[in-house]
Amino acid sequence: MAAPADKTDPFDPFGVAAAMTGWCCLLKAAQEIRDIDQEMMETMMEADAAAPAGLSPEAGAKLQGVVSLMRRLQLDPEAVRRSEPETMRALESACRACGARSRCERELRAGTAARTYPDFCPNAARLDRLRHA
Repeated sequence: MAAPADKTDPFDPFGVAAAMTGWCCLLKAAQEIRDIDQEMMETMMEADAAAPAGLSPEAGAKLQGVVSLMRRLQLDPEAVRRSEPETMRALESACRACGARSRCERELRAGTAARTYPDFCPNAARLDRLRHA
């Protein structure tokens, strides 16, 4: 005795309707995954934007250096965070690892950092690229 799945549909002898139904299910699943992916990306970007507040005071102070320097260079850190999140993460990462923090703080306090940062800042090339973009 043949199983019901072995029977062909007399109105669709080549199985086109079944194939289309399967294809539609796949498209719907892909759309749902894309929507979830977009939501995850937005959540990650929001978390990135809020990250400095959740850092230790020392790490937060280090990141304030790059934010302060960006503002002195007429760059908007939040706009960069939104438009170029990878660049902002790279700036923050280099700032955290910087060995010239005391000089940076001194230059920022003196108001000379916008002029002297290329001499000591590991982010100089990235900041210059942003300034001339």
